[in-house]
Amino acid sequence: MKGIDYKVDVFTGIRPTQGLTIANVIGSVHTIVTLQREKEAGRPMVFVADLHSLTDGTPQDTQKHILDIVKDYIALGLDPKGCDIFVQSQLIEEIAELNIYLSRLVTISELLRVPTLKEKIKKDMDVSNASVLLAMYPIMMASDILLQKSKYVPVGDDQVAHVEIARDLARKFNKIFGETIPVPNVLSLGKPARIKSLSGGGKMSKSNPTGAIVLDDDISISLSKIKRAQTAFAGEMTDSLDSLLKIGKFVSNTEEIRHIDEIMVKHMNGENVMGELKGVINTSLERYLREFQVKKSKILDTEIEEVIKNGGEVAKRNAKETIQEIRKAMGLKYI
Repeated sequence: MKGIDYKVDVFTGIRPTQGLTIANVIGSVHTIVTLQREKEAGRPMVFVADLHSLTDGTPQDTQKHILDIVKDYIALGLDPKGCDIFVQSQLIEEIAELNIYLSRLVTISELLRVPTLKEKIKKDMDVSNASVLLAMYPIMMASDILLQKSKYVPVGDDQVAHVEIARDLARKFNKIFGETIPVPNVLSLGKPARIKSLSGGGKMSKSNPTGAIVLDDDISISLSKIKRAQTAFAGEMTDSLDSLLKIGKFVSNTEEIRHIDEIMVKHMNGENVMGELKGVINTSLERYLREFQVKKSKILDTEIEEVIKNGGEVAKRNAKETIQEIRKAMGLKYI
């Protein structure tokens, strides 16, 4: 936006959950790591969304997993020297303040039209017992993005609506109070990868452990799940087999991917080769999980604390500067 400088090139968040699955890696972690490695969009800033997690968890649940989730990302390839990593609650004062200012620019009905929020309320509750914090989730997300004056926010198609709210709120604020907040841009990641539970019945999730490959689990447990995974009859393709193939190709090298493709040609020609396919995938998966676990075991809590401290200082400085500019634009004299 002309006349307003961005502070952060690429801004994205991670939720402090326990035990990432291979589906989490394929669906989100790999994207962040790839963006950083290719350096096409600039330097990333990554935050652990512990305040967002309060919409469906407790502080005790979220805080105890913060260091571990950052270790996961670093072990999976995120380079802490090439990005800024912080914890959302390090900016709680600035987020709370901007939430107030932005809340007056959006109606309740507009919030309830956000697709992901509508789906959450429809699936787990009705409006009568949904918390105010849940309803304000899109506003808090906008605060996260706008405080850092973020240029690009990478999201899948299912999350574009959240960034659009941030864009809309920035425009509304600027129209009323003058050009103050740069409008963030969606960095489209396309349709998110859908990995089904290996045991069938919905997407892969830690809530259904029998069908989930959890990175921290004993490797033998994960390999046994692949052996029992649902596939398809010879000559057929199913969602379950498609998910297994996505996992297999993700953890495989070029030669192993070629082998998987050759096996699938046999399968589609009516041969019974699912046992062979699972054997190839398990070889690749075992190597992948072993490398991950070794890398993670070498990362110390003190290292992560230092990374978060340094990243928090950058994010805090950005947020304070942005809040000062917003107060001045609004004419608030006594804060």
